[in-house]
Amino acid sequence: MVHRFYEKTLKQQHIIQFKILGSAILFIIVLGGVFYLLDVSFLIFIGFSITLSIIAPFIDVPSGIKSGSLKYYSPILIGESVKNGILKLHVGTLFDYYYVLNKRTSRTERKKQAFRGYIQGLISLIEEYEITRPNAIKIKATSYIINKRTAEKIGLCKVKTDFLGHLILYFNYFNLLCSLSLMNTKLSFPNLSDMCSFEGDLDDLISKKNYLIALKNRI
Repeated sequence: MVHRFYEKTLKQQHIIQFKILGSAILFIIVLGGVFYLLDVSFLIFIGFSITLSIIAPFIDVPSGIKSGSLKYYSPILIGESVKNGILKLHVGTLFDYYYVLNKRTSRTERKKQAFRGYIQGLISLIEEYEITRPNAIKIKATSYIINKRTAEKIGLCKVKTDFLGHLILYFNYFNLLCSLSLMNTKLSFPNLSDMCSFEGDLDDLISKKNYLIALKNRI
């Protein structure tokens, strides 16, 4: 599994980001003009917010990787820097799906590819921390791919998504829509009630290494 964006030179990466920003700005200006002529100017803010949520990961993720605040454990599993004993995992963004998923494959194969990427990322995370046990680190993650049963098998338990988590999900609805549609090879509207938040101790996850390796080999 390869992240095609990072195979490009730094100059090529910057050109892509500038093109995305330029296209977004042009789109917002045109859309704003249309809304103004139609006398529905209040929709400009909504259009701006939707556009921002879609392009944000194409800018934020590479910037986070460069600054060291984010780290890839696999091409579609990202971890934040540990803060207050908590490691937050992000299971793929629209940016990552766009540059990682094979667009010539079927919906089933794309889902398998994504799931393999998640599992490989967890294995890489384990291999980084298993030599420092015991670790007083708690893992937090939100996903609409990993279900409660699978999470429990790898040492994570489902928890209630807090208010801030719900707010972030709703803001990123159209980003999720694009991500899900890309994975399913057709327009797919996300059901936010299917989004699950999980927590668990890192050492419990480490103890499941053999299970995760076997699971990855079965997929």
